Amino acid sequence: MPFLKIILLLLLLIGCAAGPPKTFVETQEDTGAWKSIYLHNNYGFFANKNQEVWQRVVDILSEQYDLDVLDRASGYIRTTWKADSKQGKDQYRHRVIIKMQGSVWHTTKLKAESQWWDEQKQIWRIGYDMTVVEEIYKDFQGRLGTAVR
Repeated sequence: MPFLKIILLLLLLIGCAAGPPKTFVETQEDTGAWKSIYLHNNYGFFANKNQEVWQRVVDILSEQYDLDVLDRASGYIRTTWKADSKQGKDQYRHRVIIKMQGSVWHTTKLKAESQWWDEQKQIWRIGYDMTVVEEIYKDFQGRLGTAVR
């Protein structure tokens, strides 16, 4: 009987070892998955296009994320890490990086980096989450891109 209890306990422990979500794609470096959004031409009629686009991007990002790095001159924005509560606090997180393209910004490049804490090896596994990338891309494309909603 004690042998059966030990086996059941081991099976329970193995079953509790959670892995990353199925949408997590592990990469070997911090490249992430860059997506391009071609901005519609409605910006800049009454003000500087870059200034107007910058403010719109900051507003959209700050709705869901805390902003960490903002460099208006180069058009670079990075958010803080955001924990995914569905995966367990401090075990799975992601952040967004934005880069504006051109001297008069006509394109926005964005990526979402994800990290999953590997409990066995005690390291962060780096990559990106396909669902997070698509959700952010669709939101930006719909609000800033040539296919504005």
